[in-house]
Amino acid sequence: MHAPRLAPTLNDSTDSTRAALLDAVRAIAPVLRDNADRAECESRLTAEAAEALRAAGLFRLGVPRAVGGAEADLATCIAVVSEVAVACPSSAWVVALSYGIQHIAASFGDTVRREVWGDGPDVAMCGSFTGLGLTATRTEGGQIVSGRWASSSGCYQAGWSAIGMPILDENDVPIDQALAIVPRDSLSIEDTWDMVGMRGTGSHTLVGERVFVPDHRIRRFADVADGASRAGEPLYRIPTGALSLALAAPLHGIARAVFAQTMELVDGGKPLAMSIYTRLADSPSVQATLADAMNLIDSAWLHMSRSAAFVGAAAAAGQQPDMVERTRVRMDAAYACRCLSDAVQLLLTVSGASSLSRAKVIQRYWRDLETAARHPALNGGLSREMYGRALVGSQDQVSPLV
Repeated sequence: MHAPRLAPTLNDSTDSTRAALLDAVRAIAPVLRDNADRAECESRLTAEAAEALRAAGLFRLGVPRAVGGAEADLATCIAVVSEVAVACPSSAWVVALSYGIQHIAASFGDTVRREVWGDGPDVAMCGSFTGLGLTATRTEGGQIVSGRWASSSGCYQAGWSAIGMPILDENDVPIDQALAIVPRDSLSIEDTWDMVGMRGTGSHTLVGERVFVPDHRIRRFADVADGASRAGEPLYRIPTGALSLALAAPLHGIARAVFAQTMELVDGGKPLAMSIYTRLADSPSVQATLADAMNLIDSAWLHMSRSAAFVGAAAAAGQQPDMVERTRVRMDAAYACRCLSDAVQLLLTVSGASSLSRAKVIQRYWRDLETAARHPALNGGLSREMYGRALVGSQDQVSPLV
């Protein structure tokens, strides 16, 4: 077995929960793998794949234990999401996004928890923080909002959504930015997701026409992003920017899968074309490339797990990470993505141009990785700028998601 093993985290009190979730993922992996091509064609997860994720408990991953959820820590989340991505990267992305939005919803307090999870914890969630063409007016007990929210991954599976909207004063003048939790069926779906990669995520556009949002389901974006939770559990005091680690996890699973697929060719005795080597395995350059690729995959995991363990420990201790620590988490996520992208490039060189045939599954993993790696939360240039500003003592940041 050539796929890299996940490194253990220190002081982990959730080993049994994590092991059970990983076992559940491996049990449904054949279903996810068998449905991946159809999901790509239909630009959304299939009903069979979505039901498998639900049955495995993956749509309760970030849900509070108090309402029946797994309340999985971030270290468990990245391990589980990586394992899902080995079978189906689009499924992993939907699970990761749902986990992050569940974090946000849980931070709103008990009333929202009862509304979202009152009928059970297995509720997938989607969201889009930036709206287009937004209009809003105040009304008794809340606001009425209209607009469009693009790139809402997993919207066809979601029961609830988090959407960006303005906060208004008594004269309907926008005074701040907010996030709101709304039932997904209060929004329509416009099929707009037509990408070369991560097609199965169904990251379509949500459309709202005069949707009423009660005040208790509206919070200042800055408070949510800062980890200023109304919840008592430490998990929901993690700054929202740290959840970028969950988005890096599908890329880790993709790289693991590509490594395993490449090793099938190497172990199968494929020759190195236009050379004296009758087997790839005999070529020193191939051996060195495999070593480099594995080292990059391991390096990505070390950075991701380091930050996941740090933010979890800080939240449990009631400590607010300082700006250097917070931006380092963003840097770790972005650097991990760079390592994983570089690893896959090396592995594609080993497997050769034939691996990019549309008939080969490896090229779908490659397209998925290159698409996911360009999510704004994983932007390497922005993360370097944020981290560099913090290192020189600047408290002014270029993104609210720190």
